[in-house]
Amino acid sequence: MLEKVRPHSKYVLDAIRCIKQHLDTDPLRYKTASELLEQVCAPNRNAVEKAFKAVFGYGIKEYQVRQRLEASKKFLETGLTKKQVASKCFYRSQSAYAAAFKKEFNLTPTEWQALYG
Repeated sequence: MLEKVRPHSKYVLDAIRCIKQHLDTDPLRYKTASELLEQVCAPNRNAVEKAFKAVFGYGIKEYQVRQRLEASKKFLETGLTKKQVASKCFYRSQSAYAAAFKKEFNLTPTEWQALYG
């Protein structure tokens, strides 16, 4: 996938790999994409964001949201309330969480729980 990106510094490529690894293994660790970028110490944030999108097809924030929504399915399976899941996944409200979930999976959290939970 990295061949899709114009030549970037090794540091930028290492940074996007690190960001993706963080989001894949623990999507709830960082509240914002900015916090994650600060942790990775990306000196050229703009270049890192552009490279991430070029390689993975999503912006960092968008990918973070997708990974959080995937993680939220596991919380729904454990019997947590939708309000608790929304809070754990950094949504301001249960309705904001439900809207994002429906947009991503074309099902509400309640419908998903009924089918898979």
